[in-house]
Amino acid sequence: MPHEVAGNKLMVLLAFGGLVSGLLTSVLMAPGQQEAGLYCGAVFGSFLAVPLVISRILDAGILYSFLKALGLIVVSTAAYLFAYLTAFGVQLNFPQIVPNAERWDMGTAEPASPIALFVGGLVGGFLVFGAVMFFSPPEIGKGTRVRKVIQGALLGGVLGVAAWALRSSVGVALWNLFHAFGLTPRWELSPRMWFHGVYDYGGTARMYSLYVVWQTGVATAVGIMLRHTPVRGEYESNDLRLKF
Repeated sequence: MPHEVAGNKLMVLLAFGGLVSGLLTSVLMAPGQQEAGLYCGAVFGSFLAVPLVISRILDAGILYSFLKALGLIVVSTAAYLFAYLTAFGVQLNFPQIVPNAERWDMGTAEPASPIALFVGGLVGGFLVFGAVMFFSPPEIGKGTRVRKVIQGALLGGVLGVAAWALRSSVGVALWNLFHAFGLTPRWELSPRMWFHGVYDYGGTARMYSLYVVWQTGVATAVGIMLRHTPVRGEYESNDLRLKF
């Protein structure tokens, strides 16, 4: 029986899942917390795994599908941790990469620099796309897998910088949306804060933009990369499930 392909349905499911994951990550941030905890990677991995299972990208029988989905969630969780540690380490060891206008409390509370964001996003993207390609159907050639992982890693880095740059639009819009429902820190009356004589965007709005833009962008890219991937037909999938 000829194989089907995942199609645009997968791309739509993943794009929506990435958006919901980013919003949920932002909402779950504790008041005053400058970044999300490890739950961020777990939430994102779950919203990646579910559409891939539904679209039969991870379909290899009930047991193997579950293990693949669990593996993707675990790697996504680790990806967030390593991306954060990498970005933090780069900025800590190279404080000169922070623009002068972005240096706040004598270098102790400055926002992330574009270079640190790019490197952190690069690491996160490499791990996420690497896991997706590893758990994808064997019909995808090794050369194609390597190329897509490299593309995904670069995209992750670019999205990290772009998301931070969109803090004045996406970040502020999200802050106002959450504020209307009482989901922002109680002491924040505006997405902008007073820093050393000037107003600038606070960490909350910045992180909202980072999580929503990065997760939506990466999930959508995964869908685009896999939409032409052959998947097992329903009849063949049922045969495999009977084995477990």
